[in-house]
Amino acid sequence: MPQSYSIELTSREKMELLDEHNLWRKQVGVAELKWASELERVAQDWAYKLSRQYGCKMIHSDNDFGENIFWANYNATAKIVVDYWAAEKFYYDYSTNSCRAGKSCGHYTQIVWRDTREVGCAKARCSNTEEIWVCNYRPAGNILNKRPY
Repeated sequence: MPQSYSIELTSREKMELLDEHNLWRKQVGVAELKWASELERVAQDWAYKLSRQYGCKMIHSDNDFGENIFWANYNATAKIVVDYWAAEKFYYDYSTNSCRAGKSCGHYTQIVWRDTREVGCAKARCSNTEEIWVCNYRPAGNILNKRPY
């Protein structure tokens, strides 16, 4: 039987992804994001490509949008995905606008980037146990020497 790579996000998952992003944004006082179907399609195309051509490796696309990628070897929930990225908050120092040495915080800062207005996400299956999630953001955040909020 051929491998099925498609996993459509349910309406509930889309709402949960959006709600979770907006919960983190609310903590820092920035405007809520809106769901963008165009960004969802871009994310879906990239998630499929990662699953089919790249063995589920987390490789960023070269599009002009902001992008967060999540890999799991279990059935993740939308809340798990967004909260995993947002947990980088604890490595981010607003006063210096930098991450703790040796840590990443760009997923978190993209989620709360003040100028970002839209998000669209998707997921794809890589094997029976692996899946990859992609969220795209417009406009992109993480602009050098700018604070996220």
